[in-house]
Amino acid sequence: MRAPDSARTESGWDAPPDVRAALRGAAPGWPLVLYFHHVHPALDHYTSLTPAAFERGLETVLTEYGPALDPADVRDGMRPPAGPRVLITFDDGHRDTLRYAVPVLDRLGVKALFFVITGLADGAPDRSLTWDELAHLAADGHRVGSHTVTHRKLPELSPLAQRAEIAASLAAVRDRLGDPAPPLAHPYGLRPAPGAVPDAVQAFGTVKAAPRPWTAAPHDIRRTYLPTGREPLWARLCREWRQQWPPPSP
Repeated sequence: MRAPDSARTESGWDAPPDVRAALRGAAPGWPLVLYFHHVHPALDHYTSLTPAAFERGLETVLTEYGPALDPADVRDGMRPPAGPRVLITFDDGHRDTLRYAVPVLDRLGVKALFFVITGLADGAPDRSLTWDELAHLAADGHRVGSHTVTHRKLPELSPLAQRAEIAASLAAVRDRLGDPAPPLAHPYGLRPAPGAVPDAVQAFGTVKAAPRPWTAAPHDIRRTYLPTGREPLWARLCREWRQQWPPPSP
């Protein structure tokens, strides 16, 4: 049973603490970015949903934020979209996303951004998507980005090792899939040392990142998620995110 305590948000919603972690959406006028790790019938993870829940969740989000942002439009120096948009992302490159998430994405006409651990794409087909599978996803209109080579906690490495992890993984995506400027997601949402991320690379964090304009924080773009086990609250959460979208008055 979940703890009964809760905390009231600025909008007046008495949201449970686990929902509050996801409550901040995006900077006003910028795309909402959602991240998932697994779509699987049986796994237990705070960003893992069953296929049915994943489909309901996307439908709920798209009601407020449709159509989804094309990941091909994610690039250095991009401007805010003309209307509300949501970008769907997946971390780690788990195999279950191909089996369970991609069919849902196809039904809803959504293209997603897959941040993969490039070292696993080279030789862990029992748990991770392979380069051939990633190439098929890219050919179908999805996009592949870097989640580093080994998924280590970057702040625990030397600045030189951080730069090497990031540079090697970005190079692997460029060389294997032909994307000239792949984006990056920080493992565990932990921002690396200054200078570790190349200037022209869009880099994404998690709920640990503040909701700032992408032009102001291009190396720590906030992403949030649909809390597992809180399906009755998703519609309210999506409305809260939508209310945060309108750009400031001139």
